[in-house]
Amino acid sequence: MKSTVSMIAGVAVAAVMGSTAFAGETKAGAECFAPMSAYSDGMPAVEGFENLDAEKRIVETTMTFRKAMSAAEESQACYESAIEGAEGEELAALQSGAEESSRIFAQVQAEFGDALDEMSGDVLTDVAPAAGADTQAAAEEQSVAGMELLFDSYMALERSQDVSKRLAMAAGKGK
Repeated sequence: MKSTVSMIAGVAVAAVMGSTAFAGETKAGAECFAPMSAYSDGMPAVEGFENLDAEKRIVETTMTFRKAMSAAEESQACYESAIEGAEGEELAALQSGAEESSRIFAQVQAEFGDALDEMSGDVLTDVAPAAGADTQAAAEEQSVAGMELLFDSYMALERSQDVSKRLAMAAGKGK
């Protein structure tokens, strides 16, 4: 019984160690991974998303994504700095952490892109033909505003590609 408990405990420790090894076993590795760790399950849901109108959904979702992009930039800068002076196992752990951060950010990017595609449909659906000149003008104004928000959001997604490339490059430094 004691050996079974020891074996189970050993497997549990190994699993935990294996899943956190990419964070780096150094203080620098943990610090560099910390900003991206908040996104390990993907992009966080926007609170009250279902109750928001199409434009507000776009704004809130984009703000959430921009926070993830800032976290990725912070991780990337940290990894680049830490990797500069690292060697051996420490370098390998830092590179592994940068690779994991890059993977997480790619997942967040994909989820944001999917959300934008879905919200694009919502914006276009909300623009139904209206009766009367005043309501038609208001609908057109709302449509233009929604499309501008979408454009800005897609531009944020486009800019994030550069962040993703820099994060991937940090993972490859020293190899």
